[in-house]
Amino acid sequence: MHLLILSGENLELAKIEAESLLGLESTSLVNEQLYCTIPTENINKISRLAYTKKVYEIAYITNINNLESSLEAYPWINNYKKNFCIRLESNSQRNEKYYAKFVWKSLEKHVTPKVNLENSDLLIEIFIHEDAAIVCRFIYENFEDFESRKAHFRPVLHPTAMHPKMARGLVNILNPKPKEFIIDPFCGACGILTEAGLMNLKFKGYDIDKKIISDAKTNLQHYTINSKNYKIIKKDSTTIKKLKNIVTDLPYGLSSKKSEELNKLYSKFLKNVSGNAVIVMPDFINYKKLLKENLSKRLKVVKIIDYYVHKSLTRKIIIIK
Repeated sequence: MHLLILSGENLELAKIEAESLLGLESTSLVNEQLYCTIPTENINKISRLAYTKKVYEIAYITNINNLESSLEAYPWINNYKKNFCIRLESNSQRNEKYYAKFVWKSLEKHVTPKVNLENSDLLIEIFIHEDAAIVCRFIYENFEDFESRKAHFRPVLHPTAMHPKMARGLVNILNPKPKEFIIDPFCGACGILTEAGLMNLKFKGYDIDKKIISDAKTNLQHYTINSKNYKIIKKDSTTIKKLKNIVTDLPYGLSSKKSEELNKLYSKFLKNVSGNAVIVMPDFINYKKLLKENLSKRLKVVKIIDYYVHKSLTRKIIIIK
């Protein structure tokens, strides 16, 4: 089993991202802790996660009264290389040094143990919930620097570009099969597709504006995205039939006149959706009506997630299968 520590920004989004990308079939969420079993073939994908902070392998779960003896009995030598360290992630009457001595006893049957508090090969973390102790081996921490890729740091700024972290999360929710192209029919300056490119995924971006297409290519080159993995095309995406594998943030405006125009635009686009899609709409649009009237009956809206941006805007993340 595994334990994921999720980002508290949007737990629903974080949970669905992890479930989609890692192929998790059964999960349990306790506060910000997601308990699950990651299939062996997907464990290498954990470094792609946007809304997961840390990943652990659960060694075992025991009653708090048995914690000391279980730490000494467990075969830590199977994971030990040069040194170890213990972290206690919950309130306890005992400290980390106290519990470390039981791991030491387990190891000294085989080696002369060493402790490294800063950069240990074997990092054991203990989570305590009421009478249960969850003993874990740390395997991954997310140090992805999303902030450095925010819109105002790119060569060409797009004023409505979403945060790179959110863009990464949406691409992971789609989770296309190998060699499939991700499609962003309203790619703008390529904020979403930049994240796909940084994960070495294939993608296509469309936009009706010639200058924006040029801006998108400039931004992709800035992040040295492999040009063999993408195509950026000037085209009206509402004329493209049978769109699938979509991740897109639909364009929006706040005036009533603009809202009427957007309804027409969204309707044309939704009629062309034929497969899996992760679509972001503003909350001031009647998105439920648009989906009901324009989306193919063969498709199903499996989830709608609210993502608060500011007091005048909440994005609706719509997952379609």
